[in-house]
Amino acid sequence: MKYIITIICSMIVSIFALNEVRPKLCINCKFFRNSFNNDNTVADSRYGKCLLFPKLETDFDFLVTGIENIDYYYAYIARKYVDMCGVEGKLYKKTKREDFTL
Repeated sequence: MKYIITIICSMIVSIFALNEVRPKLCINCKFFRNSFNNDNTVADSRYGKCLLFPKLETDFDFLVTGIENIDYYYAYIARKYVDMCGVEGKLYKKTKREDFTL
């Protein structure tokens, strides 16, 4: 009878231990785009960009050609700064393909 509370607590703790906390990875975010192609491989993902954060520079090519060329910050830059997405991934939105990636 003394150990009933211990047994119940150990059961509750083991249930909560099953919930794995997964980090919010940019590769699984709907705003992430690879720079070379659409494959989500690790080599290409290092240079992926975040579509939420365009670089605010004057595009002189647009003034000449009329074609708008928007450049975006790299995803690792967005995760580096708190005012962007930050380490915790404040603006992360998961995609449907998240269940299939590592």
